[in-house]
Amino acid sequence: MAKKDLTFVSMIEIFFRGIKYYFLNFEKFMKYLAFPIFGQVVGIGIIFTAAYLYTILIPKLTQSAQIFDNILFVFLLLLVITLPGFFIFCKAFWDYLVAMAALNSMASFIIESGQKVEDTSIADGLIKNRSFSYILLLILLSIIYIIGLFPLLWVILAIGLVYLSLTFQAFALEENISPIGAISLSVRLVKHHFLKTLFLLAALGVFTYWLVPSLICWGVEAGNLLGFFSYPAERFITLLPFDELNAMLSAHNMPFSLESVSVSKSVTLSVVSAMVTAFLLPLRSLCCTMLFKELYSKNYAGKIAAEKLVKRASGKKIADEDEK
Repeated sequence: MAKKDLTFVSMIEIFFRGIKYYFLNFEKFMKYLAFPIFGQVVGIGIIFTAAYLYTILIPKLTQSAQIFDNILFVFLLLLVITLPGFFIFCKAFWDYLVAMAALNSMASFIIESGQKVEDTSIADGLIKNRSFSYILLLILLSIIYIIGLFPLLWVILAIGLVYLSLTFQAFALEENISPIGAISLSVRLVKHHFLKTLFLLAALGVFTYWLVPSLICWGVEAGNLLGFFSYPAERFITLLPFDELNAMLSAHNMPFSLESVSVSKSVTLSVVSAMVTAFLLPLRSLCCTMLFKELYSKNYAGKIAAEKLVKRASGKKIADEDEK
């Protein structure tokens, strides 16, 4: 069967339909992603807070107990007090990785039924039951990305990211597919629709990675909330050797200097921007799932029709046997 092309107009329609579905399920998505996102921030916060307090107390502890003169003991104790934050971060990070795939199953349900998603645990379970294959997929993608980070391969990496953009959809929506099969399916689907896929990804990138995060960060600054949120970061950042760093910058004739206040505010805005981007993951999943379904139906319409006929024939055969 001849492959039908998609138009740029259809990509725009997918983009706005994705926004519509995202806000219809906004509350459920926020609850689902609350721990995976805030858990990572809280975990890192606990790690740095414990390290900060430990650093302040070390001089007093050294005076009160001779064992704190032992560098190995001091280092091991630092590891122990930061472990709770590390475990929270790892659990939240894993849950976010699971969400990257599970959200596509939720998106498929929303698109097919037109209803709001109610039970997110089902989609989670589908991915967690295939944890080994999913971890292999993440490792394969990580290897590809790491190799592509070599400066001479940046253009190839950018092109590759487009071809791999539907990998998570392929893995989540094709239950028996292997990690390599998911990558291969994404490449095959995008191959004949590269420019359209690139157009949609660019629109999603600008909207979810720049426009919305920039607006939220502007709101934080305009509402005079930046100083409040950046205060915890500033307590830790003041421990950095700013005098030495500024001396190095001055020696290299750099036209600026570093201040703890400005650095802490920049770090805070970066964290806010990253969190907003993370909470927009469902929108990216919705749009890419719609694209996946469109491309899959156009490229594998014959296969789908054949599968439906087989199912109908099997159902009829079972019904006939039951009557007998």
